[in-house]
Amino acid sequence: MIDWRSILQERETETHFIVEGQIPVERLQNSSYSIDKIIRIGNDLSREEASFLLGFHFHRGYLAIARKPENPPLSEMTKGTLVVLPEIADPGNLGTIIRNTAALGGAGVLLGKGASPFNAKAIRASAGNLFHLPVRRAPNLLSDLTEISKTHTILGTSLSQNSIPINNLPLIPNKTALLLGPEDFGLNQTIESHCDHLIHIPMSRGTDSLNVASASAIFLHKIQQHLL
Repeated sequence: MIDWRSILQERETETHFIVEGQIPVERLQNSSYSIDKIIRIGNDLSREEASFLLGFHFHRGYLAIARKPENPPLSEMTKGTLVVLPEIADPGNLGTIIRNTAALGGAGVLLGKGASPFNAKAIRASAGNLFHLPVRRAPNLLSDLTEISKTHTILGTSLSQNSIPINNLPLIPNKTALLLGPEDFGLNQTIESHCDHLIHIPMSRGTDSLNVASASAIFLHKIQQHLL
């Protein structure tokens, strides 16, 4: 038996994570994830106790405790553009990128450092799409990129002098991987050296960049127009 009250307090452990709200819990139930406990507020646990354990006022009707899946292999991420995130810090941005990837036909998300996809905020922002999209934490991101380069055209988002507007990207004959940099400083030179093309979204009115989650949706949509 798991100590589910302790897991609620921790929010995420090495083996478990929690899901908040009826719709996300229903989407979890319709996935292949293993669920250890579903908690109905007002039946299994009072709203007051749930709020105490979670550390904030909890007003949703359901909680679930699920087991983290095994890290998926790269071979599961073949149908669509693979989104690569070397170091996304904000779990809300990460969850939104997962949602955008699922909505726009992406193959999956490959993570380096940074936020956990099993963070409660990331799960909420993903709108449950985490449960139906392969998300891999790379043991060694550069090694994974080297493997990806054998089968994919790698596109890095960058504001460097070598970057071209996304609209000027030539037609791409291969599968694609889209690299999105950290919120504050973007892709580093080592990561950029693995890219076949560096691309950016043209801006107006003096704006130099978009939120990385917003930019991910534009890039994913535009890339579909440049595939052979």
